Amino acid sequence: MANSTLLFALAATILALAAFSAQAHKHHKHHRPPPSPAGAALPPEPYPGFYAEAERCLIKLTEECGCEIFRGIFRDHDSISNKCCLELVALGRRCHRKILKATLTLPEVPKREKKEILRRDAKVWSQCVLVSDALKLGHDPSPFP
Repeated sequence: MANSTLLFALAATILALAAFSAQAHKHHKHHRPPPSPAGAALPPEPYPGFYAEAERCLIKLTEECGCEIFRGIFRDHDSISNKCCLELVALGRRCHRKILKATLTLPEVPKREKKEILRRDAKVWSQCVLVSDALKLGHDPSPFP
């Protein structure tokens, strides 16, 4: 059951990446069609148990916030709600990095974009920490984008 949940989560990530890739590269001359999820295979684990750890992290996020955070990092145009920022910070940096690392190992993520994705990830994480801290102190986090 745990493996099927992880496979479902990674398949959803692959589909989202394929959609992102297709949309982001419409203007490129050498556009590749998005991969078929049925033919997609998981890359080898960086170390034994990596996918199991990533799955334990994934189940801590709601689907809504997982998608919102994904769009904020991989598309750089959607803001992340306070609710989802709180979920991200509660998830913890270590779990968040595992999920991001698992996603970045997918062949659908072009290497030339990984640096930009990591930059956006750092921005999202910092903003969510600010939002979380402001809410803990009883302040209105609305000045934060």
